[in-house]
Amino acid sequence: DKTPSCSVPTSTQLRRAKPNLTSKWWALQADGVAPAPVCLQTYGKAYAALLEQHCGQHRKEHQRCIKSKKLDPLDMKAWYPECGEPFELENACVAGLLAEVDKRCIGSLDKAADALERASGNLQDARLTSALESMGQCVAKVAAARGVNPKYDAEAARQR
Repeated sequence: DKTPSCSVPTSTQLRRAKPNLTSKWWALQADGVAPAPVCLQTYGKAYAALLEQHCGQHRKEHQRCIKSKKLDPLDMKAWYPECGEPFELENACVAGLLAEVDKRCIGSLDKAADALERASGNLQDARLTSALESMGQCVAKVAAARGVNPKYDAEAARQR
């Protein structure tokens, strides 16, 4: 299976990670104030690379499990009992990754959030586009950085 070249966290993943996130950007994204196409364009490629690098093994294991047991990937009730563990591990990893991005990019995330609120829906606003560009560059730096180590409780994820 092909790895996505562009990705952003889901609103469910953002809500799960919320206790460990300090930037107001994430709430704007989870609530749809920051539209998904804008998020994908701003940091989707860098986030997809980061996700694959740190959490990809869980996604691959989940897909392998579903495929090997010939389960419907859209029917969670069918696959979760047998393939839920790698799914939960991936989501726990995502929460740890988001906390790492939040910590390393708090300044540009908050500037983008402020600019988004000030733009009042005008996605062409110059300050907004500049702030989004800075935010995307920061996420790209995190993706390229050594020593990124998302922390998450694998044991708690296995017990879900």
